[in-house]
Amino acid sequence: MSRFAAMLGHGPDHDPAAWRIAADLTRRTGEIPGYRGAEGLHLWQAGRTGSPATVRTLGPLTLAGDLALTDLPELRGALAAHPGSDPADLVLAAWRRWGTDAPDRLNGAFAFVLWDARTRRLTAVRDRFGIQPLAYALTPRRAVFASDLSTVLAGLDAVPGIDRAWVAGFLAGQPLDATATAWGDVSRLPPGHLMTLDPDGTAALRRWYRLERTAPPDPRDADAALHAALAHATVQACADGPTATMLSGGLDSSTLALLSVGPDAPAPCRRPALSLRYRDPAMDEGRHIHEVLRRSGRELAPVFLPGEAEDDTLFDIDAQLDWQDQPVFAPGLERNHRLYRAAREQGCAAVLDGHGGDEVIGGSFRDIALIAGEGRWPLALALAVRHARFTGEPVSQALATLLAIRGRRGFGRLGRWALKDAGPDPRDWRALVDPDLARETRLVERARTGQAPTPEDRHLPEGVRLHAAMLTGPLAPAAFETMGRAAQAEGVAPRYPFYDHRVVELCVWQPEPAKVAGGQPRALLRRAMRGILPESVRMRGDKTDFIAGFWGALRRDPQGRIAALRADPGPLRGWVDTGILRADAERLARAPEPDLETAFRLWRSLWLAAWLERPALSLSSRAPGPTLASVR
Repeated sequence: MSRFAAMLGHGPDHDPAAWRIAADLTRRTGEIPGYRGAEGLHLWQAGRTGSPATVRTLGPLTLAGDLALTDLPELRGALAAHPGSDPADLVLAAWRRWGTDAPDRLNGAFAFVLWDARTRRLTAVRDRFGIQPLAYALTPRRAVFASDLSTVLAGLDAVPGIDRAWVAGFLAGQPLDATATAWGDVSRLPPGHLMTLDPDGTAALRRWYRLERTAPPDPRDADAALHAALAHATVQACADGPTATMLSGGLDSSTLALLSVGPDAPAPCRRPALSLRYRDPAMDEGRHIHEVLRRSGRELAPVFLPGEAEDDTLFDIDAQLDWQDQPVFAPGLERNHRLYRAAREQGCAAVLDGHGGDEVIGGSFRDIALIAGEGRWPLALALAVRHARFTGEPVSQALATLLAIRGRRGFGRLGRWALKDAGPDPRDWRALVDPDLARETRLVERARTGQAPTPEDRHLPEGVRLHAAMLTGPLAPAAFETMGRAAQAEGVAPRYPFYDHRVVELCVWQPEPAKVAGGQPRALLRRAMRGILPESVRMRGDKTDFIAGFWGALRRDPQGRIAALRADPGPLRGWVDTGILRADAERLARAPEPDLETAFRLWRSLWLAAWLERPALSLSSRAPGPTLASVR
């Protein structure tokens, strides 16, 4: 769990900016950062686990970063490096040997900035899927790069204006730009990209990793290959020191928990398994959790936490904004905080998280629809029926959904007619956004453009394109940043073995019939974990729905936030459709049964209102200004 920053530029006003950056890093990490500076360059490093927080150098190269590399023995061997070389040493050595091709040789998660005194060029690099955060701002006075938005903001002379397009996307639940933040002058470095900043101030952005360009794996024995890749990724995620594992009783967390104590795991030790337990039997996963614990042969040490959240803690949005820096949509974030805190209390510096398992493995109803789109209707219909029976969904609804998505002419209309009372209006995704804001920011047009394939990828199978887009689109890095900041607040680092690039590449290229074999969601993982997971977990067709507890907390409205917005939308005027906001608040008050879309719209409204009312926002009155450099 490291944090870093870099500032480049000249001028008498740099000292106050440098002081503010160092102060923010101290606030976030609880320690004074290491520092190195010369000739307009300032670099800071804070919170590096296991060694002093220092900015590293190797000849003309200087590095600061957040490095969670895996496969270190292999990298040391490729570089003929000393066995004790740590990740920072290895990144510097890799850059000296391979230059800008070095990121391709790195495994794991990483974000870093590197200064080359020979060329006077600063390079910023972010890992393949954006697991480690990296934000930046290019202004007429200086360039600032840092792990966190607050650190970048600290390096600016004024609070930037609000990015109105970002807010529209947030309210719609449709983040459309992986580079955007809530702040107009502050951007994210996209996943799998690097940026170079030359002495003349020109910034060049280049994509160094494209999931769509990876080589398709050998199709033979994909089950064994996935098992081996995921086991390797899990063991590597535990190699950096004491590591706990989350254990919800679901397919993904149970897989990682058992692989972390498998035959390839480090020396035997009881690994803390963190589980939330609920008083409500409908929400409690205790039966599945205990099956996994038994299968581990006592190598998993259970740590049970109460699942129910205190209302005041759930609604303490201001405290969460101190770490998140902008609105986020994560109704379960309070649960993550408790799990991270428990990992730290168990003496662990990291925790395994099954986040992304659904998305990486694939095998959803969408894959059945893709099969139908290829004209293989008999197979698609048979899989839809099996999928419905496996998950407990009504068969009629599954067939209607398939017809609505892929049916032609009258069949499509028939499917849509059958579903007319089975779900929300498809236009509801943008219902909360003020209509004028939606038009101003071209929300609908940008959403359509974002779904269109790029010209260079049109030759790829549709399933590969869609699967890759889901894993590399704006939602994935935003989720990693949100969880990472929550973990940082609790003093631990999350690890995501499902997002090891070898696991991802293997799954993305699998054909749709394999992903949903037998109509089973995530069929690839279910087959790969045969003999590892208890059968009651491996063949689970259900998932626990936590919306009822969340809906109940919203109805209680412990701090009166929803009632206040219902009476006077105040800061949300011009951002949300106030008619929809009031209708949602009224529906919440009168309906004991949960409504998912209503709950989510209200939660986004609460977060945006809390953010807009923060003191820093009251200083912001200007539109986004010009930049130091043109990004090529």
